[in-house]
Amino acid sequence: MLPFTADDLKAIQTETFIEHLDYFESLASTNSWALHTHCSPKKTTPVRGVNLPVLVLTGKQTAGRGRGNHSWWSPEGTLTFSLVVDVAQIQIPIEQQPLIALATGLAVCETLEKHLPENKLQLKWPNDVFLQNKKVSGILVETAASVPGLVVIGLGLNLNNSFLSAVEDLKQTGTSLYETTGQKFSMTTTLIDLINGIENRLYDVAGEQNQFMETWRKYCLLSGKTIRVNTGRETKTGQCLEIDDHGFLILKTEAGIERIISGTIEHF
Repeated sequence: MLPFTADDLKAIQTETFIEHLDYFESLASTNSWALHTHCSPKKTTPVRGVNLPVLVLTGKQTAGRGRGNHSWWSPEGTLTFSLVVDVAQIQIPIEQQPLIALATGLAVCETLEKHLPENKLQLKWPNDVFLQNKKVSGILVETAASVPGLVVIGLGLNLNNSFLSAVEDLKQTGTSLYETTGQKFSMTTTLIDLINGIENRLYDVAGEQNQFMETWRKYCLLSGKTIRVNTGRETKTGQCLEIDDHGFLILKTEAGIERIISGTIEHF
């Protein structure tokens, strides 16, 4: 049985702000497809006659990507998709763009909380969602330098998949809604709720007041913990004081207080 029927795809476009939908039963990477197809200078969206936002959706992702060199494990039952948005259309200033991943993570937390009111949901800066202390969702935000203004928001959510076939490391660190609750969830309804939640939070980013970050901090997994951060240039260790309104991780190290805008948490 296909995860999405023709009626499902119609409902997704009818009930969200999506203007164009690319659907594949199987696809290597929704982000790669979105970047190549909708963010290429030779295939710019206006020329192709495709209105934004675009949703790239697949029933099965075979080579999902995470940040850096990380991959995303996508067995049957995983919800994987990418959104292509025009930040000018939403009126997000360039200096606010680093907050897109944080806003998306918050939207995921808030959406899942409606279905899982008794379970603990947390955010690990900058792009992971945790359920009951295990990773349940990852976010990958990418841009194409050749087509400024277009942003691809990739999202993988462990929805109805089982971790029985996962490697041992993933069994220890990851979970799904099904693993946590023993219940199956509607892929279509969950996707619609996620897209609407992301839309709302993207407009909060456009507001420039960053008031949503106060809500984000309520879910923060790292506050008060001693962590190790790889910034790409160096590795820093210290206590995470908070994530500030501009999306910076505030780290208290032996050398003093440091503000880190981008990095990978290697230990927490």
